[in-house]
Amino acid sequence: MKDLLLILAGLISAFGLYTHIFRGRRMIVAPMLKTDLHHVPKHTLKFAWDWGSVTMVVLTVSYLAPLWRADFLPLAMMATVYGYALGALSYLTMRREGFRVSQMPQWIVFWAASVCGLLAWGVV
Repeated sequence: MKDLLLILAGLISAFGLYTHIFRGRRMIVAPMLKTDLHHVPKHTLKFAWDWGSVTMVVLTVSYLAPLWRADFLPLAMMATVYGYALGALSYLTMRREGFRVSQMPQWIVFWAASVCGLLAWGVV
């Protein structure tokens, strides 16, 4: 059962990564790069976006790593905690800035993967 939950967490995380890279890049990054924003803040924001992509790759791999070696379970635990924190940050930002869920749905993916991780640990 633990393996299935980790696979589900990895798939949810991979879905979030796919959406972030393809849909987000087209809807958020491309228009931002076309603005008249100064070069430094524009490319700092682009770097932050790319760093988010790297983080999501690490989360996905961390959820799936224990399937290859049982001693990699701490990676899945780290991904669960970190994913929950990112979900909380996303949710709080959405609420504070008055976004609709459809405008900032990342927290759903982060928390769904985290719940699978917690179930895999036997915490919930």
